[in-house]
Amino acid sequence: MTDALTRAGELAIATAERFWALDVYDPPRNDRSAMGIANKAVIANIIRTAGWGFALPYAGNGEPQWCGLFAAACWISAGLDPKWTATYWASTYRMGIWATYQKFNAKHPNPPPSDGRDRRLHMRLVAGSVLSWQPRAGDVVIVGDGEPTAGDHITLCVSYNALSRTFETLSGNGGGVGPRGNSREGISRRIYSIDQGHYKAMVVIRPAFGDLIAERP
Repeated sequence: MTDALTRAGELAIATAERFWALDVYDPPRNDRSAMGIANKAVIANIIRTAGWGFALPYAGNGEPQWCGLFAAACWISAGLDPKWTATYWASTYRMGIWATYQKFNAKHPNPPPSDGRDRRLHMRLVAGSVLSWQPRAGDVVIVGDGEPTAGDHITLCVSYNALSRTFETLSGNGGGVGPRGNSREGISRRIYSIDQGHYKAMVVIRPAFGDLIAERP
């Protein structure tokens, strides 16, 4: 189980890296350039894959906020069962209740596994506190300014530096740098610290093996 889940996280990051390499910025709604149209198409595909096809066509920077949908699309490519993503991966609040086996509504049950060893990881990060576990590629890292406690933005862990206590992340619908080193909002790479900065890494969530379509990873 652990090996397959580790591999799934690596596959999710491989997909995120491929998206990042496309140099996708989040186009303004009035951007009708060839690049803007192409980028809207990539973002629309991410939204559709995550189960939010009802929110299309994607008109440009604005609704829906698609950071969680980006993480979902990457994890679906790695074997995550897509039944979870439209309801539970669409916001930081929903991800938090999914990770702790709470129910969003009666139509979308979220029972804990019968095997207590196969539970999702849900770890709150505290400035100055030593981690008793090792972050992995593909882990969902929720970042924010501490208010609200659910966080503000959903990212994926590329790597964790234990010395500096920082996460290198990839995300959609977020500020950071593109493959040419240009700062922008879109599919971006950014480093977040547990201890420093206005926006910090707040929570780490890792799907369980039972959340995967097992044969795919």
